[in-house]
Amino acid sequence: MTELYGDFRIDGPTPAVSADTLSGLGAETFIQSFGHLYAASDLEKFLHEKHGPETYKRLLDDPAFAVWVAADNDGTAVGYLVAGPCDLPVEALPPRSGELIRFYIMPEHQGGGLGRRLLDLALFWLHEQFDQVYLSVYSENLKAQRLYERYGFEKIQKYFFMVGNHADPEFIMKRMVQKQS
Repeated sequence: MTELYGDFRIDGPTPAVSADTLSGLGAETFIQSFGHLYAASDLEKFLHEKHGPETYKRLLDDPAFAVWVAADNDGTAVGYLVAGPCDLPVEALPPRSGELIRFYIMPEHQGGGLGRRLLDLALFWLHEQFDQVYLSVYSENLKAQRLYERYGFEKIQKYFFMVGNHADPEFIMKRMVQKQS
């Protein structure tokens, strides 16, 4: 499905995009957001393991996952979101738990509503599939935490997210799904 949103085109939940495109966008947005926090060896290891084309190919090919990609008028991918079954280390994880797995927008396209629209689309899909939705967020990413709190997510647990051999303090946040009867 394709949706026009302002100057952007959003494709998903299973867009016709290559794993190479997602890999490049994933690596670039992660580096721009957090690359300054890590030693080069940790960053390289993480990007290879978590943002390589083979990772995105698995996500795109697996019907349990959904991917949305936002592109500008020139067709350049500027943001993306991945959702699917929860794989976070949640204590006593209930069945039918979903996760907002990755959510990145190029910095120059943040603040104009594109991220909120991607989040709206993903949460609608997640709520159709799961009974609760989780995400993890870097403990010092206050802007993202505020956004998630506005969407009803609450911090439930701390944990460490590994980037190479570097342990990042993160929060796991949870949002209950309100099922319509």
